[in-house]
Amino acid sequence: MIVVTGDAPDEAALDRSRWRLSAHCVIAAFGTYFCVYALRKPFTAATFEGQEAFGLALKAFYVASQVAGYTISKFIGIGLVSSTPPARRAPTIVALVAIAQASLLLFGLTPAPWNAIWLFVNGLPLGMVFGLILGFLEGRRQSELLTAGLCASFILSTGTVKSVGQSLVVSHGVSEQWMPALVGLVFLGPLLFFVWLLRRIPPPDERDIQARTKR
Repeated sequence: MIVVTGDAPDEAALDRSRWRLSAHCVIAAFGTYFCVYALRKPFTAATFEGQEAFGLALKAFYVASQVAGYTISKFIGIGLVSSTPPARRAPTIVALVAIAQASLLLFGLTPAPWNAIWLFVNGLPLGMVFGLILGFLEGRRQSELLTAGLCASFILSTGTVKSVGQSLVVSHGVSEQWMPALVGLVFLGPLLFFVWLLRRIPPPDERDIQARTKR
């Protein structure tokens, strides 16, 4: 004879709740970083054909400028990301995104090749966003699975952002210099929505704290 206790439905309900939370975390983190790529990668959809700066192809000069800012931001982020309390993570992401978008607008306004400075500025805030998003996923029993979901955004986002950028240039006649700012604006609304979803993620529960180190 099988005896059904009152604990089984409760455990089943807890499992369903845990997987719903995991799905929420993955959607929020994946969506946020996917949209962040629209602020980081759109200029790579342009060719800047025949243009040079200081002996380099203009596009190569732009890429080097942004990579320099992105690299420096990683060192800044060591202190900033670790010192940002959970309640301030979402507002900090929004502030960093605002700086990145403003730099793309200034990139459009500033003549080449001097607008490369704004891609350097663009890289500074964006290099810290990943660590802030990861903070919402750490310290949980499913952290490895959630982080894998976040990292999947790397695979899909670059191609999508480039396609949007190329469409604006080829099909809508947007100049290559203004295209990055417009791509950022296209993704800005969805990005803010996904950050709002991040903010709704509850902190790790007692089981998470017992299984992992408290963050």
